[in-house]
Amino acid sequence: MVNYQRHCVTVGGMHPILFEYGPIRIGTYGVTLAIAFISAFLLINRQFRKNNCDVELAWDLHFFAIFGGMIGSRLLFIFENFKAFLADPVSMIFSTTGFSVLGGYVLALILCIVRVRMSGEPFFRIADIYVPGMAIGYAIGRLGCIVAGDGCYGLPCELPWSMSFPKGLVSTLSTENPPLAALYAKLFPGKPVPVDIHVHPTPLYESISTFILLAILLLVNWRIGGGRRFAFFMVWFGVSRFFVEFIRLNPFVYWGMSSSQVLSLLFILGGIIIAATSSARLARIDAAAAPPVVPSED
Repeated sequence: MVNYQRHCVTVGGMHPILFEYGPIRIGTYGVTLAIAFISAFLLINRQFRKNNCDVELAWDLHFFAIFGGMIGSRLLFIFENFKAFLADPVSMIFSTTGFSVLGGYVLALILCIVRVRMSGEPFFRIADIYVPGMAIGYAIGRLGCIVAGDGCYGLPCELPWSMSFPKGLVSTLSTENPPLAALYAKLFPGKPVPVDIHVHPTPLYESISTFILLAILLLVNWRIGGGRRFAFFMVWFGVSRFFVEFIRLNPFVYWGMSSSQVLSLLFILGGIIIAATSSARLARIDAAAAPPVVPSED
């Protein structure tokens, strides 16, 4: 059930934990993440078959994507919140919240590069084929942050589309989230802190942006193999994440930027370099596909 208060959205009927029996807990975030992975795998496998690639390689990459994504995102979150980690390392390691997606992308990318090199396939051919799945997985996965209220939301605001998560894993109730209440008082001096604080739904912003990216990746007639499709993904994703970080709760620690913004800049730079060098790769592909020139007997 969604309640509306002051023209803002309160996600009041949410159920962060769907099922609990003893130590077993199944949450809405985990279910949404599973849907995201399944959707990504189905789309990627279809792309592999469409481009006459080995689907067995796709399944290997899926494994590394899951492993790298989960471990890398947790490691970056720990790095971003290292003081809290030192205070209670066990709780942070095994918490159901606390993931920084860019860290997952970086580790997953490294592992997948190694696997593709081992297969003998050209990396940028596989990367061009794989990125639509990365987009749909991210777009759906970010919706999991909304349905669970896991604390990935942004700064307090009073915009018409702002949201609150009173029953989320990380509640927006001022009595249960003193740091958020203090931040509201800082951003809106002189105003009384509301019982339930409305915030920027930053995961929803990212999800919408990535669904638009997915449409472009699928509808544009990309030439596979040069890396342009992969480069476009990296630049779009990096720009989107860089700007949304300004209204998230992450600390700015590097030259006035968060660690995610620094990684976003690396994504953008990498995408630009890949795009700038794609013509040379496509020329090599054309040269390899061209029939050999038979010398004249005259």
